[in-house]
Amino acid sequence: MITKVNKMDNNGIHYTKQGAGPPVVLVHGFAASNFDWAYLEPELVKNQYQVFSPDLIGHGSSIGSIPKTGFTFDDIYQHFSEWNNAQDYDQEISIIGHSLGGLVSLYYAIQNPLSVRNLILINPYYSKKQLNRFLRYVGGNPGPYRKALQAAPSWLIHAIISLDIRGYVHYEDRTRKQKAEDVSRAAPEIVYIPGSIPQFSNRLPEIKAPTCVIWGTKDPTLNPKSFPELVNQLPNATSVPIHGAGHQPHLSQSEQLNRVVVNYLAAQYS
Repeated sequence: MITKVNKMDNNGIHYTKQGAGPPVVLVHGFAASNFDWAYLEPELVKNQYQVFSPDLIGHGSSIGSIPKTGFTFDDIYQHFSEWNNAQDYDQEISIIGHSLGGLVSLYYAIQNPLSVRNLILINPYYSKKQLNRFLRYVGGNPGPYRKALQAAPSWLIHAIISLDIRGYVHYEDRTRKQKAEDVSRAAPEIVYIPGSIPQFSNRLPEIKAPTCVIWGTKDPTLNPKSFPELVNQLPNATSVPIHGAGHQPHLSQSEQLNRVVVNYLAAQYS
């Protein structure tokens, strides 16, 4: 039996490590934690991969020092990049990212093309144009939302953040409770992240790593039409829609998503 190890790096990034085999890095989304991978991690370990799951700075147990101006995407990416580059990988890595974690994964692949073997992106956030009208407003006016994140019940904030009622209804009880807890643990200053993402669509063609974009066709948070558009901008990408799924198919339709991920990785390593 392989033990799951919890660690904390010198910059305050908490992460878990388990399994043996080719390295796979899992990057969660906004106001979440590495609990998001509770259903996928065991499948990856069972299929003989070594799995690394960090909490992004400001999230989960990786709160760290909070900038006076709030966390930006640059803060998130810098901490992730430094943590990732410090790991003792013996080969290129696979990165699996959801939503904001998808953006982090794309950006890392652009900055470190020789380090990434392949990408799996789940409902990835890569452009402000993907957001619905409400979330665009929040991204441009984060101050009031920051106060709401401090004062409102965590379950309500989670529902507002994800707008994924379809997924929320299908979560197991432990998942609903953990998602609410993740929101309550997150630093309120993360509200500045969505509005600070870089404009880098012109650099997407630089990503040569094989990429699988998995997406829920009923995503109310990010426009579902944006995911095939991303696939068309990447030189070596495939699109796998999960029909009827919302913004978090790795939690609401985990068995189907796990099969797609395991099969895709197996093909990449065959």
